[in-house]
Amino acid sequence: MNTLMLSSKSYKESKEHDFGDCFISDNGNDVVVFDCGSNEHAEKVIEYLENNYGPDKKAIVFLSHNDSDHFNGIPKLIEKEKVEKVYTILFLKLYHELLDKIDDGRKTNNSIKEQIAELYSNITSLEGQGILFSIYDDKDSFVKVCNGINIVGPTKEYALKAAAKALDSCQGNTLDKETVINAASVQLSIAFGTSKMLLTGDSSTDAIQENVKTHQIIQIPHHGRLDHAEDLFEIKKYDKDTVYLISDNKGSSSGGSEELISKGKNKGHTIFNTRTEDTKTINSTTYQKSYRMGSYI
Repeated sequence: MNTLMLSSKSYKESKEHDFGDCFISDNGNDVVVFDCGSNEHAEKVIEYLENNYGPDKKAIVFLSHNDSDHFNGIPKLIEKEKVEKVYTILFLKLYHELLDKIDDGRKTNNSIKEQIAELYSNITSLEGQGILFSIYDDKDSFVKVCNGINIVGPTKEYALKAAAKALDSCQGNTLDKETVINAASVQLSIAFGTSKMLLTGDSSTDAIQENVKTHQIIQIPHHGRLDHAEDLFEIKKYDKDTVYLISDNKGSSSGGSEELISKGKNKGHTIFNTRTEDTKTINSTTYQKSYRMGSYI
């Protein structure tokens, strides 16, 4: 199993541009893309597919959440016929449960569907193309996708809690210190032999903390935001073998990696961040080297 965490350092467009997140995982048969936040990332995915598998290979895409810096390259992949399926949380399929959860007497089936379609407009734009699938199966457990790569979060109950809060104007726009759309990001687990990597999108710490305990390579949510990093360091404080990933291709807006380094919070931890490093391949060999040497991946 190999995973590429894409860096925007080599991209020609202005470094002020927000290129967003993108990971490519390859188990030797299936190619999985976790988020694709820009056309430049999409071009790298297309190049990877064609160079390694030929012109007809398609990827399975996971969209962690609705925000543009995780979504914007996906339409290009679809246009170029490089997408087999897109998995994400399909709240339009859950509108009955959301209506029951809000239960304020003001919303109807039609009004809540319209509200969901507007709030999750990027996801809604992919409807009708026959490629959009829910991460939850009919028994409310996670769909099994491919060998060595599994959906592990968020729980359906947590996703419903986040969406209900987003759809109820009286409830505010945050959950567990994240925006409601971010908090319930899809989480993916990728196996490297006896080790596992956790991809988190912009999840809240509360949503991922149980999965953090069972993974050795962890994406710090929301582009390495400082409070998320500190939370994860506390959860894993007795585990010195952990490697952390920060996908921070944020341009002038920046993610959290610079603050993490400037405050010295990175010391004593093995971290790879895309703001200062080029794209790297992560696998069992690079993981072993990284934590044993105490250096960047």
